[in-house]
Formats: sequence, structure tokens, C-alpha cells
Amino acid sequence: MFKRIMSKLSGKLEEISADKQVTADHWSENMAGSDAFSADVYWLAVPAVQRRHQRKATAGSGHPGWVQYCLKEFLGDPVQGARMLSIGCGTGTLERELYRLHAFEHCDAVDIAPGALDAARAEALAMGASTINYSLCDIEKTDLPANQYDAVWFNGSLHHIRELEVVCQRVAHSLKPGGWLFFNEYVGANHFAFDAQQRAAISHAFGLIPEQFRRSFVQGSYGQVQHAVPLPDPADVVKVDPSEAVRSADILRVVGEHFDIRALNLCGGSLLQFLMHGIAGNFKEDNPQSLRVLQMLFDIEDGLIESGTLKSDFVIVAASPRKS
Repeated sequence: MFKRIMSKLSGKLEEISADKQVTADHWSENMAGSDAFSADVYWLAVPAVQRRHQRKATAGSGHPGWVQYCLKEFLGDPVQGARMLSIGCGTGTLERELYRLHAFEHCDAVDIAPGALDAARAEALAMGASTINYSLCDIEKTDLPANQYDAVWFNGSLHHIRELEVVCQRVAHSLKPGGWLFFNEYVGANHFAFDAQQRAAISHAFGLIPEQFRRSFVQGSYGQVQHAVPLPDPADVVKVDPSEAVRSADILRVVGEHFDIRALNLCGGSLLQFLMHGIAGNFKEDNPQSLRVLQMLFDIEDGLIESGTLKSDFVIVAASPRKS
């Protein structure tokens, strides 16, 4: 049934808006594994940051990652004949992990970026994951089959959805009784238009980093000491990808209108996401001083979030559809 829906939609992708074409092209080129997501540039690729994120994402439960946490804590034992849907799958890292964990009998995965889907299909083929079905799809224009899935997942893709109300309603409709929505998401300011307080906090914390750990790994400024945080201009964010954090600040509210949120794990990132951008490679496992500086930054961010001064920009959520 879902394949028929996807095949109909594939023909409509030629009619997508100019904005969505920009998005599709951007994520066909800037996918997981590219330089933009390397441990030298991207904050969450730094091992120490990954460990911290893992602890927060799993609520200190000891599970090895947010995916295993969601499976064990909410789905429980493997569901016989389980069917899952991954929306905004990108290059397919989530589905491949679920496959390795024997979490499903069949998984549908959709994305708007053809290049990312090509990479996902190639990786799935290489590991023999024939039970993952990848489809080119604009989820904002696609009805989902009713009572089809045991779990629907978003891995860093829900913040690219403008039509949150429509998509949440469709996802809720597509879940079987007892089904779950899981997501790992940025829920901070739309288009990274941070308020004055958050911008000041990021800049002040950056100023505490010794110069030796502020050397750039970004092409064009490689090796140079950064003297200011490269905070994004929301107008530039929209030019690069109009869908980037398009309604990120509304996610928790809209999800809460359609689902009962059973777990909301705060993962931080309110300072670190841009504080570490381009200088992440300075924080090495074999350099104790750099890790001490990193711990200082962790402590500052934790304190600001725990005091309510800042909200956590990244969260893990497990939710079940609200009963009528």
C-alpha cells in the first residue's frame, strides 16, 4: 500500500517549489559523512560530546544510544512483524541501526533528497538490508496509510518540516494501537535566530576558550585563530536551505497537541552547537587540557539550562498518539 502511495508521489516531485528544490539539492550534497559533519568541524562528532549526548539522550539509563533507549524502554521486546517508518531518512544511518538491532520486519524510509537516498540504498544493499524500502517523497504532501506502523522515527529531520500540524496528524493516524513516535531533534530558535540572551551566553563562553583551542578547521580559514563565534545570520540560513529549523521552536507544542509525550530528555547544545563549530577538532581525546576546557563548557551549558536561563536546543522524545 505504502509503495503505491510513494510511486504516485514520485511523479509529483517534479512540481515541488523552488524552496524545496534548494533543500533537496542541499541535502543531496551535504550528507552524513561530508566535511560539514566531520569531527574537526561538527560539535556532535567529537567523541567526548557524543558520550555526553548519549548520557542525556538515554536519561542516564545506560543504554548505548537513543535508538536502543527508545526500543528497550518503550517498545520492549521485539514486536513480531514490526513495521517502521523513518521520515527524512537522509543517508539511512537510523534504518541501518534498526536493522542491525533486528527491530523490524519491514521499514519504509522517505526523504526529499535524491542524492542522500542513493547513498542510503547503496549502504543498505551492501549490508543485505532488503527489508528497507527507500522512496523519494515530500512528506508534507503525502497521506500515510492508517494503522500501519509500530513506530515512526525522525532523526534530525522534524525541524525541517513546515507543515508540522499536518504531518503530526498523519503520523498519529499511521500508527497502530500502541504505536510510538520517536525523535532526536533540534527544537531551538527558528532559523537559529537566537535571542540576545542566548547569543550573549554563546559569545561569553567562547571567550573563555584559550586561543590554542580556537584554531579553525574550516576551509578558507584553516589554522587561523577564531576571535568570534560564527553565529549564523537567519537570512543566510534560509538562503542555504529554506527548511532549516523552519519551525523548530514550535515542535514540542505541536507534537503535544497530537501526542502524549512520555519522555522528554534534554540533550543541551544550546551553547555547544555553534560555540564549537569549526573548532571541534581542537578537542582531542589525547589532550587532557582540551578535555578539561570542554568539561568547563559542558558545566556552563548545564548550569544555564538547569537554572532555566536557557532552554535545551536538542531533545529526545518518545510519544504516543492521544486518544480521541
